[in-house]
Amino acid sequence: MPPRAGTEAVEGYGSASVQGAAAAAKGKFAFLFRRPDLGRVEAFDPFGRTVYYMIFGGGRAYFVVPSKRAYAEEAPETLMSRFMGFSLRPDEVIALLSGQWTAGDERGGADAGSAWILGKDASGRVVRGEKDGLSFEVSEFFPGDGVPRSVLFSRPGTSGRVKVLSARFNPAARPEAFGNDFLKTFARKSWEDIQEMAGDDR
Repeated sequence: MPPRAGTEAVEGYGSASVQGAAAAAKGKFAFLFRRPDLGRVEAFDPFGRTVYYMIFGGGRAYFVVPSKRAYAEEAPETLMSRFMGFSLRPDEVIALLSGQWTAGDERGGADAGSAWILGKDASGRVVRGEKDGLSFEVSEFFPGDGVPRSVLFSRPGTSGRVKVLSARFNPAARPEAFGNDFLKTFARKSWEDIQEMAGDDR
């Protein structure tokens, strides 16, 4: 259950199935997001081996295929869109996965773009939201709290579901999870090349 004082970070495991020409998300993955802009998503093959991982932070994002010692670099919103078919900032992901939306999330902000329009049920839980053509609906919650277990997404040309298998809130900080030491030894590739490399490992 998220701490009442607020959620600064969320870590766990989930699965995704997204349909859309611009989306690559499918299968099981681990995730770690920390406010304000840090994120890590690691995708696995059916045997639990890492196929690729993504790192967000400092205004940049990286898609890394460790078995090929290669990576692609993108703006965070571009990489998230290529993964999910739409873009969410790390702090928005934390709000969604914890069920704790702040007044700032609903207002938007100087750097946040448009505001979220949120809908709540009789218990006060956020069950739906819409922003810039992207909508979500919580189809299932974990028992006993307002933490989403299954979330449906849609926007023109893309639809899908993310299911949270486990989650814990405000874990101890692990700066190394967002490190980019691979930049020293891995080769930079185009998005088209890195996609092909990741596909080879699935």
